[in-house]
Amino acid sequence: MAFQRWYDKNEKLQKAMGLFEHANLSMQDEIADDIIQLIIDRQNDIDNFIQIINSQVSPLRRRWYDRNENLLSSVEMLKHLEKIEEKELLNEMINVIMDKTDTEFI
Repeated sequence: MAFQRWYDKNEKLQKAMGLFEHANLSMQDEIADDIIQLIIDRQNDIDNFIQIINSQVSPLRRRWYDRNENLLSSVEMLKHLEKIEEKELLNEMINVIMDKTDTEFI
């Protein structure tokens, strides 16, 4: 059985995360900043949201986005969004990644 990451369950999110992963480090930082800002702007109780994320972050650092705290924070925020918020944010996140990486989804 193949390992499936949390973002592999949604084809668009999987493609967007692939672009995010393979962008250069500077671009990843820009994308991470934009994602964090998008999420923060939508949270009614950002302090509680951050506490939830911090309590669930794995101490292991083996994933591509564990390279720095900015990447880790942005991906963990995405991971812990409620499904309704995730759907709304997905299109905006894809637009950010496409704009930053100069890529188009077909």
